[in-house]
Amino acid sequence: MKKLLFICLLAISAMSCRTVSFYEPKFEIGMTETSFKEANKKAELVSSTNDGIKIYRTTLNTWIPRPEPYSFFYFQQGKLVRFIKSDRGDDYKFI
Repeated sequence: MKKLLFICLLAISAMSCRTVSFYEPKFEIGMTETSFKEANKKAELVSSTNDGIKIYRTTLNTWIPRPEPYSFFYFQQGKLVRFIKSDRGDDYKFI
């Protein structure tokens, strides 16, 4: 019984020592695409058109559910022109 209690306490302490990583994207409207990619390594390119519009998506990496875990960044001619938060990962197709 003592061993079971010790294992449970050890497991609880190991779980509580886990680091919580909140990833918030770093950006400013008007920043260049290259500086955005350097500051946000986890940003992924989800759309690119022939007229120079690129859309990047970031996701909040948290263990707490968030109402808007996705952020979309719209670049036109290499400059950030628009930023939108959403609760669905494919909303960039409809906005």
